[in-house]
Amino acid sequence: MRIKNKDIAEMLGISTTAVSLALNNRPGVSEATRRRVLELVTDSAMEAVQNLNDENGGPTRSVLLNVHKKHGYIMTDKPFFSYVVEAAQQELLRQGYNMILSHYVPEQNLTQYIQYIKGLPIAGMILMATEMDETDLAYYKEVNVPIVLMDSIFDLEDMDSVALDNETDVFRAVHYAVESGHRRIGYLQGAVTINNFTHRMDGFMKGIRHFGLEKEDHPVITLPCDVQGAYREMSAFLDSCPADYQLPTIFVSDLDYIAFGAMNALKEHGYRVPDDVSMIGYDDVSAASAVSPPLTTLRVSHAEIGRIAVKTLMDRLNQITGRPVSIRISSELIVRESVKNLV
Repeated sequence: MRIKNKDIAEMLGISTTAVSLALNNRPGVSEATRRRVLELVTDSAMEAVQNLNDENGGPTRSVLLNVHKKHGYIMTDKPFFSYVVEAAQQELLRQGYNMILSHYVPEQNLTQYIQYIKGLPIAGMILMATEMDETDLAYYKEVNVPIVLMDSIFDLEDMDSVALDNETDVFRAVHYAVESGHRRIGYLQGAVTINNFTHRMDGFMKGIRHFGLEKEDHPVITLPCDVQGAYREMSAFLDSCPADYQLPTIFVSDLDYIAFGAMNALKEHGYRVPDDVSMIGYDDVSAASAVSPPLTTLRVSHAEIGRIAVKTLMDRLNQITGRPVSIRISSELIVRESVKNLV
């Protein structure tokens, strides 16, 4: 059983708020306090697993679901990840496996963290690799269990992986924009280097080439991945534009949150959405249907990602698959009022 925040607070003599801030890599606590909390959580997880082994008289049928937060810019305060974890947990229970959930956060020593994982009696690992790069992945490959990467694909790695079909999703978004009569299409790119964003940009450029739009102006604007940051930087971009600058008639965005911030900045600068500038997001977070205008976006299947990641690991554990498999799950374009039809 996971140690509760209240218990951690009592053990360390700090508030539950401080515990929450430390575990979620948020500002507001000292680095010394953050390290104390993380060390206690790690030690408690090891003790809980050992107790479970003792009760059962041997190693448990357990799978580690590891969430790797390299910086937290993508994985903080976004419901997508909790939905995926819940789906994976439910599928593991159906398969007769326990799930051990563990988080790596930037304050931890990765070498020591990998040693902790090596000590866990696990049959395999599902690795939430959204924020990871190849250097991080090399550490996890030292753990001698089957690994399935979730929410990221490394093109040069021979590993089982389950991720969004980022390139095709954005290509289809560009197709929808073109079908709606748009030719000058801009892109709002997340200001973080992750594989998902790289593949989404590949899909955008593929769409521009496929539909013969190379001669048009297609600005790529880099924005933070949170609403306020995207609003701030989009406002700065608009302030810097010459008086005669013509914006694209539509933007495709890496994330809904980026689209929300950009829409707020556009409205504040006198642009009407979608009459002057249309917008397409990615994720279909709950607020996408509530903003004004409601956002056209790509809906991600959280349950499918978690379920298929577990199934892929089970196939590997049962030696059903041979060569590593790379599964890409497509998203559904949800049409709302943020795109104007120019046809």
